[in-house]
Amino acid sequence: MLKCPYCFELLETRPQKCPHCAQFLLDDPVEVDYKSIDKKSCVFCGKKILAEAKFCKYCRKWLDKVDFDANTFDMLD
Repeated sequence: MLKCPYCFELLETRPQKCPHCAQFLLDDPVEVDYKSIDKKSCVFCGKKILAEAKFCKYCRKWLDKVDFDANTFDMLD
């Protein structure tokens, strides 16, 4: 089962552009044996996205930098 490396939504084939988040697939799709069911809220728009997502498919903002900055800030306390 292939997943987009950015929004982690399922892909039927290996397209040039993800049909869910519209990002060009510069990285290889992620191969997994299971479907994700865990969700989290996007810190920008609040909509539910897959927990592994690095990119919100709704507001099209990158989440990994925000998560990194938040974790770094927590370690300073």
